[in-house]
Amino acid sequence: MKRRSIRARGTMLPEPMQPGPMQPGPMQPGPVQSTAAQPEMVRPEMAQPEIVQPGTMQPQPRQTKPPRLRFANQLRGVAALAVACSHLIGVFWVMRDFAALATATPVQAGPNPPLVALVSHPWFNLGPFGVGVFFLISGLVMPFSLQRHSRGSFLLARLLRIYPTYVAALLIEVAVVHANSMFWQRPFPYGAWTVLSNCLLIQDLVGQPSIDLVNWTLCVELRFYVVVALVAGAVRRGSMAALAGIALAAAGLVAAAAAGAFGPPGPDPVLLSYAVSTESLFIVFMLIGVVFNFHLRGCIGTAALLGGVAALGGLFAACWRMSALSYQYPGVPLNYACALGLFGALYAVRSRIPANPVLDAMAAISFPFYLVHSLVGYSVLKLLVVVWQVGYPLALAGAVLAVVALATGLHLTVESSSVRWGHWLSLRSCQRAGPFAITRTSSRTLQ
Repeated sequence: MKRRSIRARGTMLPEPMQPGPMQPGPMQPGPVQSTAAQPEMVRPEMAQPEIVQPGTMQPQPRQTKPPRLRFANQLRGVAALAVACSHLIGVFWVMRDFAALATATPVQAGPNPPLVALVSHPWFNLGPFGVGVFFLISGLVMPFSLQRHSRGSFLLARLLRIYPTYVAALLIEVAVVHANSMFWQRPFPYGAWTVLSNCLLIQDLVGQPSIDLVNWTLCVELRFYVVVALVAGAVRRGSMAALAGIALAAAGLVAAAAAGAFGPPGPDPVLLSYAVSTESLFIVFMLIGVVFNFHLRGCIGTAALLGGVAALGGLFAACWRMSALSYQYPGVPLNYACALGLFGALYAVRSRIPANPVLDAMAAISFPFYLVHSLVGYSVLKLLVVVWQVGYPLALAGAVLAVVALATGLHLTVESSSVRWGHWLSLRSCQRAGPFAITRTSSRTLQ
C-alpha cells in the first residue's frame, strides 16, 4: 500500500483595499509556534488536509473563503466618508485660498455655512480621525496578505493594488484641474515634473508638492509595505520583539530628522526631513494594527495585546512631540487616539457586527473615492456654488454624488482588474511554495 503524507495548511483570506490614504490606500494567518504544553485546536475551516502522493509535485492549495473581518471592512467606508467631510466641508470653507490654488479656481465669497461648525471642533477633526482608521486597518490586514505571498510577490501585489487605480485617479484630477484653469482663465499650477513625481509617489522625496492632497498617506503605506516585507518571517510568526525593533528604529529616524540628519528640519512638506519624520511617525501608529492582527491569529494573548497597544501608543505620542508635526500636538494626535478607541471597541465586539449594505457598498469604492474626492469635489462645488449659485447643502450633495459616480467607475474598471491580478499572484505564489504555515488560532479568531 502506498504511503500518503498529510499536510495541513492555512486558510486564504481575500485581499482588501488600501487609502490611503491612502490604500491609500487601500486587508492570512501566521505560522504555528510549537509549544510543549497542550496545543491549541485548529478550527476545521482554518486547516484542511491535503493528500500528496509520493514522487509528485506539491499540491495546488485548495481555495476556501473564511468569514470576512466585517468590522474592518465597514470601517473603511466610515473612514472615507470622514475624510471627505473634513475636506469638502471644512477645508473648502476654512482654507479657501488653499483649495482655490490646488484646483485653479477662484476663491468663493460669503460666510461659512453652519455645517462648517460640525467639522471644525478644535479637539476633533474628521480628517486625521479617518486617516488614523485607515492606518489601523492596513496594519491589521497586511500580515494576512503577506501570509500567502513571498516577499517579492507581496510587494508586487501591493504595487498592483495601489498604482493602477491611483495613477488613473490622479490623471483624471490633473485633467479636471487643467479644465478649471481654462474655464476660469487661471494658470495651471503643476509642472511636468510635479505630475510625474506624484504619479510615481516620490514627490515627498524630491521636494515636490502633493497634487491630490491625500497621496502622502499612500507614501506612508508604501514604506510600511517595505518594512513588513523585510521582516516577513517575524511577522508571520507573530513576533512582538520584531515589532518593538521596528518601532524603535522608526522613533530613531524621527529623532534623527529632528536633529537635521536629513537636511533642515521643519514643517514644510517639500523637505526631505519632513518626509522621513512624518512617515516614520505613522509607521509606529500602523504597527498598532499589526498587534491586533497577532491577537486575532492567536499569536499573543489579550494582556500582550493591551500592553503592546499601550506601549506603541505612548511611543507614537512621544514621537509626535519631536516630529515635523510637533506644532499640532496635542490636538491632532487626539484624533488618532479617537480612531484607535473606535477601532478597538469594534474589534472587541467583532463577532456581533451586523451587515450594513450602505457601509459595505461604500467600503467597496473607498479607495478610489478617497483618491478623487478632494480635487474633483472642490471643482464641482465651485461650479455649483459660484457659477450656478446653488445653495451649499444641495451643492455638497451634488459634489458627493459626482465623486461616488467617478469612484464607482474606477472601481469597476481599473481597481477590480488590479485586484484580480493581485489574487492571481497570490495563487501562483502558493502553487510554487505552498502555504507558509498553519495558523495558530483559537475559537476567537476571524469572528
